[in-house]
Amino acid sequence: RRLKAILIPFFSSLGRRAGRHTHGIEWEKQNEIRITKFGEYVFRLCFHSAISVAGIALFWDKPWWSTWMGGPPSALGTKSLFYDFPHQPVEPGMIWYYLVQAAYNIEAMVCLLELSFEVTLQHIHGRNGSWQFPIRLEWSETVRGDFREMFVHHVVTNLLVIGSSFFRFTRVGSMVFLVHDISDVPVDLSKLANFLKWKATTAACFTSMVLIWLVTRLYVLPFVIYKSVLFESWLVCANGYIPPIYHVMYKPVFVVLIGMLILLHFIWFSMFIRMGYVLIRKGEAHDLSEHKKGEAQGSSPITNGNHNKKVN
Repeated sequence: RRLKAILIPFFSSLGRRAGRHTHGIEWEKQNEIRITKFGEYVFRLCFHSAISVAGIALFWDKPWWSTWMGGPPSALGTKSLFYDFPHQPVEPGMIWYYLVQAAYNIEAMVCLLELSFEVTLQHIHGRNGSWQFPIRLEWSETVRGDFREMFVHHVVTNLLVIGSSFFRFTRVGSMVFLVHDISDVPVDLSKLANFLKWKATTAACFTSMVLIWLVTRLYVLPFVIYKSVLFESWLVCANGYIPPIYHVMYKPVFVVLIGMLILLHFIWFSMFIRMGYVLIRKGEAHDLSEHKKGEAQGSSPITNGNHNKKVN
């Protein structure tokens, strides 16, 4: 969070200058929230790019990735995710990879809540004499259009981080991390291009985002990783150290959590299809993940229709 506190204002200042140059001074005055989000997405782009490179460097030659990254061929393939469990060595690179991922995902959930809600204290006695809760929550102006989906995604992701670390399923966890990080890079690029209203660049980034999302989150995750969890995870019991009852007890937890991630990915992909339809038909780039009802295309302030909406 300290690093973000230093970098995001710097990145936001770059967005301010770029927005002023592209849209004019009046746009800058009306879009302070959007400028702040620009800094956030530059930070995300830097993180996802760096952690993707680190993940590829760490795992390209591992047997569970060998088919996909061009590493040495392995007869085990994804079976190596579970083979010889729980005596699989956990290398220092994997430990640091997990620590960085855990820190980022926990911080991302906290940041999502901070950006989504305004918290105010109020007297327990209301004006009409009735009792009321001392804390009042309202939607913030910076709330995402897909807050509910993103919040569920963060909760599920952090449960998977904690669970896979505790039960030593770090190999599976590292695969899930990597397909998410690689596919997030074009997402961040698309948001930044849309901020600048570079339509050709936005269209190119959007196309690459859809294609990479299809390969990573809608193919590799469900049909490689999830398939292995469903049909190969019994190998944890193969060497006799793990009683089968433990596999029967804990497997459904991971099956449900990863299944929820996959469902969310299909929901977001349907959102991408709608965004692409509007982009092709009207030539307008609407980021529906930020704005449920689309974005204003002129110089008017960008809003999302959730102002002063009471939560509790």
